[in-house]
Amino acid sequence: MSKVEERVQSPFALPDDIRAMKESARAFIEREVWPLEAEVARTETFDRAAYLRVKDRARAEGFWLNNMPERLGGRDLSMLALVAIEEESGRATNGLGFAVADRGPRELVEMATEDQVQRWVVPTLNGHEREAWAITEPEAGSDVSGIRTRAEKHGSDWVIDGEKWFITDADNSQYFIVLARTGEEQSLFFVARDNPGVKITRLPRFMHDPYVSKHAEMTFEGCRVPDRDRVPASGDAGAKAWFTAERIFIAARSCGAAERLIELARQWSLERTAFGAPIADNQGVAFPLADSLAELWAARLMTYAVAADFDRGVDPRIIHGKAAMAKLFGSEMIARVADRALQIFGGRGFMQEHVANRYYREVRVDRIWEGTSEIQRVVVARGLLKRGPGPYVS
Repeated sequence: MSKVEERVQSPFALPDDIRAMKESARAFIEREVWPLEAEVARTETFDRAAYLRVKDRARAEGFWLNNMPERLGGRDLSMLALVAIEEESGRATNGLGFAVADRGPRELVEMATEDQVQRWVVPTLNGHEREAWAITEPEAGSDVSGIRTRAEKHGSDWVIDGEKWFITDADNSQYFIVLARTGEEQSLFFVARDNPGVKITRLPRFMHDPYVSKHAEMTFEGCRVPDRDRVPASGDAGAKAWFTAERIFIAARSCGAAERLIELARQWSLERTAFGAPIADNQGVAFPLADSLAELWAARLMTYAVAADFDRGVDPRIIHGKAAMAKLFGSEMIARVADRALQIFGGRGFMQEHVANRYYREVRVDRIWEGTSEIQRVVVARGLLKRGPGPYVS
């Protein structure tokens, strides 16, 4: 590359190795995941065994424990690389793209003791079932400071009592990471699935079903946990670290979904004719496509930028705010793109079997989970008022 080319290259152009990973992930999604996606659409059921076979094939191609340290058998990819793969995972519906975006509980490795990592995390890394984070409650969601689940010390043990909702993958997890109040503080606890004090009370159905994950309602009643299974790091800090990463990944998947929808809607607009001409000739079709592309580009730039800042070790408080902005813009962007695409497809888009219909139903949750759009605005506003705009736009 010449010096002129180096100067004019986009500041967010992906390095060659990450671009190669991204292209490999896209090829896998199209070859292995889209056929399963079509089968889910046809049957309106989720075949977990079929999904796990696809996931095993993804593992054989290297998509496994993408974020975990090498000492634990992971790839230890950068946040930018993880984002590139997550973006491609968004190009499949029903959550099937997670087959290539396989991640382990990296946050736990960095917060927990080595003994906890060896006893809880390591034994599950080679399988399909890992952990489920039990954070949300009936009266406390995005505001984790409002949780009511309590853990009280009884000798050398803690006894946890409380109710948790929307626990993703609770039905298949090997253990839970439970956020509970310990007096005036909050703590995280490792809790075994077979603990007699743990009960899954309901597996509600959701708008995006059939989906790769269930989101359970659970109770913890007299759930006794030894003190050595209490994570030493602050519970609210641990939850915050987890939320930050997940919000970046939601923004990335929103970009992948938007790109696929724009591709499909563009092709349809060129093929579908009305009054003797392709509907793409109408501004009522072309302009929504143009708006969608512009918004996708902006969302992608934001997402890549916060990922790069994450890798550079920028102040976690700033990353937290930038992740909130990326998640806010990305999740609302994909909602608009999905709505426009469905409108362009017309009656076909309204059919449940259509890709646009499935995305329309699925992406709605992106403005809710891991913090609603309103909570993202709270996070951004607080950072802005405390530090000014400079740190967030540099």
